[in-house]
Order: sequence, then structure tokens, then C-alpha cells
Amino acid sequence: MTIKILTDSACDIPLDAELSNVEIMNFHINIDGNDCEERVDYTMEEFYDVLEKCQDIPKTAHITMVDFFEKYCEFAQQGVTDVIHVSINKGASATHDAAVMARQMFYDENPNSHMNITVLDSRCYSVGYGYPIMCADKMISEGALAADVIEYLEERFEKTEIILGTYSLKFMKKSGRISAAAAFAGELMGLRPVILMKHGKTEVLLKARGDKLLIPGIVAKMRERNSDFEDYVVGYTADKEAGDELVAACTEAMGYPPKLVCYLGSAVSINAGPHSIGVMYLGR
Repeated sequence: MTIKILTDSACDIPLDAELSNVEIMNFHINIDGNDCEERVDYTMEEFYDVLEKCQDIPKTAHITMVDFFEKYCEFAQQGVTDVIHVSINKGASATHDAAVMARQMFYDENPNSHMNITVLDSRCYSVGYGYPIMCADKMISEGALAADVIEYLEERFEKTEIILGTYSLKFMKKSGRISAAAAFAGELMGLRPVILMKHGKTEVLLKARGDKLLIPGIVAKMRERNSDFEDYVVGYTADKEAGDELVAACTEAMGYPPKLVCYLGSAVSINAGPHSIGVMYLGR
């Protein structure tokens, strides 16, 4: 049995992660008319700088059915027996549907193939599915069956929650997440939203008043909702100092350091802005 996990670059798995059974296909992003490939044409630090300077909000192009079909054919030629394809939240991108169509196309073109293709909707973003994929990669290396890996991932995605905070409402206004009037009023009052992302949906949990209350607000909400203090991940964008502060606050509150600290990629930073921080954990 040879198992491969296929996913997209919005998973935000660190570039230096040592993975044996995972392949990541990159999104293409249009930045002021220029086509760029995520994880190839720029580092995340460079992308945050691009966000600050670009004229228009960058636009992400979903990975196509043909791209996925060709990758499935490549796996089949390599003798892969099971493909577990994990996509970004279906509600936010056509990527999941493209994977489903590519799966059907593969079986139509290869009716005698015995390669199993399972397409999973992570229903989340960033390391919300990137970190479970990293854990699943280890499971495969240790001899887990495909069915066990799929069950593990599905259980994780059912419980995964992300709490995101941002120090500026500028990009939420530019991306249309909030109105210009709401952004103006929020900035005037110094509001810093604390947002829950779960099962593909978002909810404002708290409106912290001022920068100093944002991290305590994130940590307090995670403590309320977290079912496993040992299993959480911290992510941040351009503000490494804020990321370090969030790591320290979480470690003190939970009694354990995060399992992973990483950059938040374009899927998050385009919409929340380059001055955002967040934490992923398992909800109750």
C-alpha cells in the first residue's frame, strides 16, 4: 500500500517541514496584473510587503480540474494505491469541486484503475488543515492504513476551530468582509475583532478595544473553547513580535507551548490583512 496526501498551498504547512507522503499544489495569485505562484515566487515576508503596497486586493485563482487530473494520473503511474486529497474550505474556493470533478474524470479515463481517491473538504483554512496533514503524514510513515488516516482527518476537521485577530480593519474593508462605514467606526473606536472560524463559517466572538487587549481576548476565548490544551498551533503574519507575544501568552495560559508556530498564508492575509495573528485548536 502506497498512500499519498494531496493538498493545496493554503494549508500553510511551513516550507521547511519534512514530509514524506504529502504533495502540495500551489495557488496562483494575480497581484496588480502579475501572475505569481504561492510558495515559489515570493516568501511570506515578501508577500506581506506586497499587500501593503499593491493597488488592488490580490485575487487567488483556484487550482483547476485538469491540474488535479494530471496529478492523479502521475500518482497512478507511480503505483500509488490511495490518494487522500484535502482541500481548503469548499465554501471559500472552487478548488474542492475541481478535485471532485478530476476524480470522476480520472475514473472515466482509467476504468480499470484500482487507485482509490478520497476527496475531503477540510472546512477550514491555513494550518487548520495543514497541521492535521502533517500529523497524518507521520501516521502514514508509521504504517497506518488509508482508512485510519481518513478517519483521523475527518475527526480533526469536525472539531478544528481557528480564532483570528487583526490589528487593522483596512484589508477587511478592501476585501469586502466589512463595510467602509463599519471599518471607519471600528478604527475610530480602536476595535480589534476576534473572529471564530469553524466548519467553514465565521463569527465575531469579541471586539477588543485597542491593540493591548487583542491577545488577551484571543487567549481567553481559546481557553473557553479548547478541549485539548496540548494540541494547538499559533500563526501570524508580518508582526512577528505580536506572534511571539501570542505564543508566550498561550504557553502561560495553557501550560504547554504550541505544537507549531508558522506564518499565515495568502488565503488568510489577503482577507484579514498583513497584521493578523491566530490560534488553531480542537473545540469542545
